[in-house]
Amino acid sequence: MRELLLKAERELGWMYETSHKSGNKGRIDYVVHSDVYSCPECLEEILYWGAAIDAKTRMKRPGGIVCSSCKKNLSKSELKRVWESYYDKTAEKVRQRQKRLPVQIVYKYAGKSFEKEPDADDLKLLERIEQIEIPYWYPTNRIPEGDKTTEYSNFSLEQTHQLFSKRALFALSFLVSEARKSRADSAMLFCIQSVMMSFTPQNRFFEASYSQVNRYLKGTVYISPLIAEVSPWYALSGKLKRFTQVAPCLGTNLASTSSVTQSLIPSNSIDYIFTDPPFGSNLMYSELNLVWESWLRVLTNNRPEAIENRTQGKMLHDYQALMSTAFKEYNRVLKPGRWMTVEFHNSRNSVWIAIQEAIQQAGLVIADVRTIDKQQNTMNQMTAAGAVKQDLIISAYKPNGGLEERFKLKAGTEEGVWDFVRTHLRQLPVFVQSKDGRAEVIAERMNYLLFDRMVAFHVQRGITVPISAAEFYAGLEQRFPSRDGMYFLSEQAAEYDKKRMTVKEFRQLQLFVTDEASAIQWLKQQLTRKPQTFQEIHPQFMKEIGGWQKYEKPLELLEMLEQNFLRYDGKDDVPSQIHSYLSTNFKELRNLPKDNPSLRDKAKDRWYVPDPNKAQDLEKLRERALLKDFEEYKSFTGRKLKSFRIEAVRAGFKRVWQERDYQIIISVAKKIPENVLQEDQKLLMWYDQAITRMGVDL
Repeated sequence: MRELLLKAERELGWMYETSHKSGNKGRIDYVVHSDVYSCPECLEEILYWGAAIDAKTRMKRPGGIVCSSCKKNLSKSELKRVWESYYDKTAEKVRQRQKRLPVQIVYKYAGKSFEKEPDADDLKLLERIEQIEIPYWYPTNRIPEGDKTTEYSNFSLEQTHQLFSKRALFALSFLVSEARKSRADSAMLFCIQSVMMSFTPQNRFFEASYSQVNRYLKGTVYISPLIAEVSPWYALSGKLKRFTQVAPCLGTNLASTSSVTQSLIPSNSIDYIFTDPPFGSNLMYSELNLVWESWLRVLTNNRPEAIENRTQGKMLHDYQALMSTAFKEYNRVLKPGRWMTVEFHNSRNSVWIAIQEAIQQAGLVIADVRTIDKQQNTMNQMTAAGAVKQDLIISAYKPNGGLEERFKLKAGTEEGVWDFVRTHLRQLPVFVQSKDGRAEVIAERMNYLLFDRMVAFHVQRGITVPISAAEFYAGLEQRFPSRDGMYFLSEQAAEYDKKRMTVKEFRQLQLFVTDEASAIQWLKQQLTRKPQTFQEIHPQFMKEIGGWQKYEKPLELLEMLEQNFLRYDGKDDVPSQIHSYLSTNFKELRNLPKDNPSLRDKAKDRWYVPDPNKAQDLEKLRERALLKDFEEYKSFTGRKLKSFRIEAVRAGFKRVWQERDYQIIISVAKKIPENVLQEDQKLLMWYDQAITRMGVDL
């Protein structure tokens, strides 16, 4: 490979006579090229390198861009591109291209780096290279239309060979041709491919960087007004050195490249899967892989590519279906009881919901979700408005064969419900401690998420859910010990208690009130900690509802309290929940019996979280009210519902699912705004399953 690099440099002028008296040849590292623009005022040409960048300091001028002719201060957006015509021998036609000029050469001589401005000989060399014929193969395929590749069209780039200067195209075609003749062609092509973007105009010149190799912006197509044209030796010598260091270890690993939906891996054979899949429209992989794939002569079949893409006509539901297919394959090859970790990044909640739904559709069970800070952000994270700076880590497992076999015998029974819960609790982490030393809530162990996972497990298998939420919550209290609002197996509770004693503080789960469901959870959190009167809780609640969703029907606080909680009227004994709070926080009320007049007066009119048995009665009353609203949505004849109780839709979907009236789910779902449906995991689950059962083609 070293001999090839030397030959390429000699033929293409990367080795040249320097101004040093010794007569030895220097070796060029890279050449900086600058775009040429025109002034919108006087129409004179402006070289970006001199007007915006100080040639001596190589930094941006503090005063901005100044036209040397009319002295007008300009912003970059005001500048007009200057185009030049050239004859493309490959396409056999005259084309237009952005005018660029070489402005600086960086080379090494006797082990030291030097800089120089291009002289007449340098310019003549470039003119000579423009005229030579390239005797080696190079790609000429058309650049396809795409959500990201449109940037190429802004520079009148239509075919892949136009992405390279003549010298870079000659060098790459020579290196690739010689590499394919070698016995070590795979290793050589690997090295060449790893630096290939350095030879394109996307390789922006970046003064602050240690190296000018691979200085393209990841995840997008961006062509800078200053580009660094690197020499083959500069781009590859360091890569070759590192590659030879790791080469002895290459035989100890196995790598395979294929679509996850078409793997040849045997079923139930993989111990663990880590996947960082495409997330919605974050990255347009096949479009951004164009340069590498063109040289490898293998282009991605983007029809099954799991992304959102307007050009390809792929919407969110298409993406979810493609992801579901991939996760089903993960489920097939994973051993029963083993785990999969999914790294997730996207600022859109709808994509997050689609990922969760795809995982569950595949038969996997989500056990844990938490954030991870990778410290280093992508370009999209740094520049996109509203971009999320941290990734989510989703842990899911494949139910063991014992549970699946038992569930077939107990499906649709309470025994099947509690068998799933016991198995699921066994998979969940027992104790989580944050970096600051505080114990954290494990959300997956909270009653409402355990209920959601249980329901999803049944629905994904087409089984009727045999108990209501209130019955489920009561059953949890009877069967499993509770700690800090979380539920454990008996042996797990003992382990949790032991570790809980080692920390001083407990980090409460932060809730954001955006709809009826989150409002109820927030009220439950507040009233569990402190039973309160309406007058006490009302001002706190008003501060929390600023983010209430526009589509969510506004509900009065009193209505939510009456439907979900109990108020002590001062007549009977003080409920245990209130008695415990008052006797703990008020010295004068300690050790008083529940029928003490002073205790009753202090407890009167306080709202509190009912015990599970009384909660069942409230749940039935609330369900009647929700189903009454759902009947209105069924008979609604307009195009879209503008304001509705999403809890009523959830309750209605669950009821008609039990009755196997899937068409009602589909018809009501069409009346809900698309973004609402896609961003609600429960509604999306019922809807997707109804679509599957009915065999409807979206």
